[in-house]
Amino acid sequence: MLAALLTSPFQLLRLAWVAYRSRYRGREQWEVFRVMTAFWLKINFPWAYTGVCRQRLFGFEVEGSSYKLLLQLFKEMFLAEPYAFEPTTTTPLLIDGGANIGMSVVYFKKHFPQARILAFEPSPDAFRLLTRNVAANNLTGVELHNVALAPTAGEIPFYTEADGATLNGSLRPYAAGTHSVRVPARRLADYLPATAPIDLLKLDVEGAEPGILADLAQAGLLTRFQHVLVEYHYPIGAAESSQLAACLQTFNDQGFAYYFKMVYPRTAHSQDIILHCWQLQNR
Repeated sequence: MLAALLTSPFQLLRLAWVAYRSRYRGREQWEVFRVMTAFWLKINFPWAYTGVCRQRLFGFEVEGSSYKLLLQLFKEMFLAEPYAFEPTTTTPLLIDGGANIGMSVVYFKKHFPQARILAFEPSPDAFRLLTRNVAANNLTGVELHNVALAPTAGEIPFYTEADGATLNGSLRPYAAGTHSVRVPARRLADYLPATAPIDLLKLDVEGAEPGILADLAQAGLLTRFQHVLVEYHYPIGAAESSQLAACLQTFNDQGFAYYFKMVYPRTAHSQDIILHCWQLQNR
């Protein structure tokens, strides 16, 4: 805490630089600085902030299990912006697979206030926060489902740390903690509207991506998506490593163009990438 006090002028300059380097300008640039400063204060001086971990950002209030988690999600969603895309309508239909506590839902609602969003999150703890965040901000047009997306319906183990409302939950035990719960699994195909085009499929489902995409392709539904943004968890050295090539081939066969939009620093077990795919006729 003493170190934080002594270095506070330098920290404020660093946060100002982060805001300056962001894509935001004017009042929104100031908002980035304000939010980053608030997180720095709450993380470094926890004695001054008791009770619920909650932060206001861009007009929304987001609650999380810790301020460190909220900061990480804010930096990922609003500064790195892995899920940025350009829909052809002001009322897009978005599928958010792996919504966690709802920071991605807030991001989408900031940029597309009239969007309709179908959000899926298997973790019971994260889903409780997701539900509260949607309700606290009076977000309309958001439909929540506490299920894991999978190629077949049933019940599967979901691995996480003791605190389930983190970023580490996964269907793969090596990618998360040792604590596990049984969660319902459902096919995404069962939730899609009958005929309406779908502007975006966002998938961050911790290893379940290949099966979900293969199931959509086999059912003839993948081409209904104009854009697909996949946070692909590439397991280094594991048997599933070859599935990335299969995913790319699936998109190629279905008439999508694609590129690797973002590459995160690798971990001991995996390399996470953002794969952005879009139908060639919509480019």
